[in-house]
Amino acid sequence: MHKFEFVDLGDLFNLASTYVPKVNPEYATDIIGVVERFERLRPVDTKFGEKNIVKFKICDARNSHYVTAWSRMAETTDRLYQDDLQKPVIVILASVKLQTFNKSVQISILPSTKVYFNLEDNVVNEFRKRLNREGYVSNDTVVPTNSVSDSVHVIETVTLKELVEKTSTKYSKMHFMCSVKIKKVQTNDTWWYDCCPKCHEELNEFVGIFKCPNCKLTIPVTEKRYRIMIIAEDSTGVANVNLSDRAVKRLVGKSATNMVDELGEGVTKSSIPQLIMDVAEKDVTLNIAISDDNVLINSTLYNATDAYPSKNTKPSSSESVQKIEDNTLSSCGDVSYFFFENFTPYL
Repeated sequence: MHKFEFVDLGDLFNLASTYVPKVNPEYATDIIGVVERFERLRPVDTKFGEKNIVKFKICDARNSHYVTAWSRMAETTDRLYQDDLQKPVIVILASVKLQTFNKSVQISILPSTKVYFNLEDNVVNEFRKRLNREGYVSNDTVVPTNSVSDSVHVIETVTLKELVEKTSTKYSKMHFMCSVKIKKVQTNDTWWYDCCPKCHEELNEFVGIFKCPNCKLTIPVTEKRYRIMIIAEDSTGVANVNLSDRAVKRLVGKSATNMVDELGEGVTKSSIPQLIMDVAEKDVTLNIAISDDNVLINSTLYNATDAYPSKNTKPSSSESVQKIEDNTLSSCGDVSYFFFENFTPYL
């Protein structure tokens, strides 16, 4: 039994603009529409590392929006969208949170957010009948991953010795895979930082007040992200590697926000939890991005945008329930949201 209160696509921007506070609105919204031009799951490079996305257009025969689903939400959406679904495919984005950004509507997720394709419900049947009455013709193209211009590319696997030799400017911004052992977690630095929930820039703190240097806004509710330094080793050498939030989260099985909440009062940025210290001596494969410093000044400090435990590494208890969590659209602190990129009249 489902109950929805839908918002017309043409009213989304005006509705989102009325919410106060705009930084963290407390209203949930349900949206229904037809899926057009569904682009299958594919990775894209962002300044926060490689992210998976799914793109499609949602329309109601009057208005349309382009939609992008990111990260785990993208993986869930791609899995649910089957080629044999009845056409036109009716999508419901249930219990989402609206925000405005650059004259567009950003749809963030809540713990209760779900996506449905062709849900067996009266509202879907009535919506389909309305489309038939108005003579809607479905544009239900499914674009496979390998037909997209920035489709998946194979990342070369190298040793640490070979990585250090990548000093030509042609390697700047390129990614390489390295299979290493984590010999040590450095304890002389902080293990998490507060960032802006919009742009993910590290926040400046003044007497308990957080401000974003990029958005120029005071942030009442911050997002926490991991930042861990390790010493990595293979048979060819040793390197200092900075593990990104995504990399640490994959290794320990939980977000930095959840980790801090579980540790409770008294937790500090300088006292690294045992769960993180336990990654030492693990065999992992790192996705390492070559930075400008690596090629211009021969810096041997590398940044890992992602990390994958080896097949011989036993997953944590949090990782073991990941498949269950993936059935919902909860991001568990990851950068996951639907983004209505721009509003256009439906033609």
